[in-house]
Amino acid sequence: MPTLNTDIYVEATPKTCYQLVSDMERFPEFIPTVDEIKVIERGEGWTISRWVAQFQKRPVVWTERDDFDDEALTIDYDQVEGDLRYFRGQWRFEPEGSGCRIHLSVSASLGVPMLSAALDPLVNKIVRDNAKAMLEAIKSELES
Repeated sequence: MPTLNTDIYVEATPKTCYQLVSDMERFPEFIPTVDEIKVIERGEGWTISRWVAQFQKRPVVWTERDDFDDEALTIDYDQVEGDLRYFRGQWRFEPEGSGCRIHLSVSASLGVPMLSAALDPLVNKIVRDNAKAMLEAIKSELES
């Protein structure tokens, strides 16, 4: 399963970037492809969140566990149920110059063995395009 990596430079501190992304329930306010995020359970350093997003104008719904490391400034996420067979990744926030480099890694699969050779590349393109759009929206929100 390939991991797709994308990143963006933002004129904000790593902690500020981490705090915004950690507040995922705000995403629908500034990320056009995210319709709804609701935290349904919260623990010490983790949440379970339900997402409704648009991928190529089609709704995709999933529930994920998000693990927050406030010291390392990382957020690991892993789908616990949803429309994809496999969906996990990580947000990482690293200092760069006067700002922050936000890294987003994503691994995803539809999990249809007979069709995976044909469909997984399409899923990967959709996921990559969506990840880039999310990062651009986060950059815009942080720099506005």
